[in-house]
Amino acid sequence: MNIWADRIRSLGTENAFKIGDDIRSCEEAGMTVIRLNIGEPDFTSADNINRTAINEIVGRNTHYTDPQGILPLRKAIARQVSESRGVKISPQQIVVTTGAKPSIAYTIMAYVNPGDEVIYPSPGFPIYESWITFVGAKPVPLHLDEAKDFRFDAEDLEKFISKNTKVLIINSPSNPTGGVLSEGDLQDIGRIIRDKAGPDIRIYSDEVYEEIIFDGKEHRSILSIPEMAGKTIMVGGHSKSYAMTGWRLGYSVLPTIEEAILFRQFNINIISCTPPFIQEAGRAAIENQENRKIIASMVKEFEERRDMAIEGLNSIDGIRCTNPEGAFYAFPNIGGVCEKLGIIESCGRLSPETRNNTSPSTLFQMFLLYHHGVATLDRRSFGTIGSEGRHYLRLSLATDMESLKEGIRRIDAASEDMEGFRKFMKRGEHFY
Repeated sequence: MNIWADRIRSLGTENAFKIGDDIRSCEEAGMTVIRLNIGEPDFTSADNINRTAINEIVGRNTHYTDPQGILPLRKAIARQVSESRGVKISPQQIVVTTGAKPSIAYTIMAYVNPGDEVIYPSPGFPIYESWITFVGAKPVPLHLDEAKDFRFDAEDLEKFISKNTKVLIINSPSNPTGGVLSEGDLQDIGRIIRDKAGPDIRIYSDEVYEEIIFDGKEHRSILSIPEMAGKTIMVGGHSKSYAMTGWRLGYSVLPTIEEAILFRQFNINIISCTPPFIQEAGRAAIENQENRKIIASMVKEFEERRDMAIEGLNSIDGIRCTNPEGAFYAFPNIGGVCEKLGIIESCGRLSPETRNNTSPSTLFQMFLLYHHGVATLDRRSFGTIGSEGRHYLRLSLATDMESLKEGIRRIDAASEDMEGFRKFMKRGEHFY
């Protein structure tokens, strides 16, 4: 008896969490694992943020609240977004959610019918592709080119956008590549949208890494481009900027109040509301100027780790890695290692069923974990459609410098371990 609805077959996952079972297996077997898999700052939320939440709980601010979000927090977000993007945003356009993830589902459910086209970056956050396929829409992956530092421009977009495009997803700074769109890129993208897209297109602009920019650059938003504010759902959150991942606090800035009311309705149907003491802590995070210095210090440390990691990865025979301009990831091309160790050939000899669920980068990812104790994520973890022949890993730089150095040392050793990889394949386990 099949108890599941048909749509469940189309539901994806986020392998950054899924691989936790494999890590536990390795650790239970006595291995010490260097965790470069999870996209979570290894810093903790600031004391001033923590104290605010504690005081709110002690003060019994623990009841239901406005499903759209408490007004003080929405006012703080509106003020910050208005000042940084140069557009006028009303608190009534903002909906607070439990993390930024719900906004992906809300956007796809609100605007997209089965068969409608959704353009999204690939490699990109895997939940984009998961929701597109889940609702029966037509996924249109826009493959990001390493030669362009994993940015895309108007020429790339023009190949895919049409009157049938209902939603365009952009993410800058990017997970997993660290690519950053320039103001010129965004202006050109805006021009293509004005010229080629239908009047009702919505742009989902994922800007959750907006504070984590390197080399003295500043974040740019498509919300600032003329005529785009009326088409853009800008999404932000507290997880990355304020190291508040476990707090689960995000928000959407909607083009109109009517659209915000619909997102509020989704909240009512799914979560009721975000806890008020967490929202007050989120307001304090934005308004307390002490946190600007804390963010700057965190970003400086991420930049130092990036510099070390990129140099180390590029010193490994068979690996090349572009220099990410934001977020806290490295996204090395491991094609040379896959050739050198015979991984591509080995993958081709697997049964069709196994081969459909794995890839050369997946095999190297699992070999790295089970034989060398390094947890990373493969290219398929960031969009499977059209990922064939693209050999990359994502390394999270959100770990201490010494662990990161040791992880790169182990990757170097694995890249030369032909005998170890032969044994891994012979065992016939952990291929995906």
